[in-house]
Amino acid sequence: MEDNRATIYRPQEQPKAPEIEIHYKTTVRVGERRTIEHSNDVYNIMFGIGEMTRNLEYKEMFYALYLNQAHQLLAVHKISEGTTTAAPVDIKFIMQGAIMTNAAALVVCHNHPSGSTRPSHNDKAITEKIRKAAELFDVRLLDSVIITTGNYFSFQAEGMI
Repeated sequence: MEDNRATIYRPQEQPKAPEIEIHYKTTVRVGERRTIEHSNDVYNIMFGIGEMTRNLEYKEMFYALYLNQAHQLLAVHKISEGTTTAAPVDIKFIMQGAIMTNAAALVVCHNHPSGSTRPSHNDKAITEKIRKAAELFDVRLLDSVIITTGNYFSFQAEGMI
């Protein structure tokens, strides 16, 4: 005899998939945003960041500053902190911040605990890699600034960008 009962199919439990939640939240109104017109503006902004000033002569810290089309500051993002001689830079983190803020432009900045503002070979190489990566997303790298306690070096001012 044939069984005419309907077979009940229970859906298999689907494996859970990781989700991405992306948001950029600011409390600074457009008219209140600082405008970056010169590398000196970057230097002054970075000295306003307590963690950077506390570590100027202790360990390298690498930051990205994201700007809108009018070069108004959208956000400052700490990319990494390192040792007395280097800080690792993951370009994906830099570009993630640029995309999240919908930045039109970007400035990167790091300190040299040695007090020397002279860019190393690695400083030059990473700046060029960042420039190329930013270009893929139509984001302009405006400057790469090296700061010390009393001075700074601007790649843009020296014609290196």
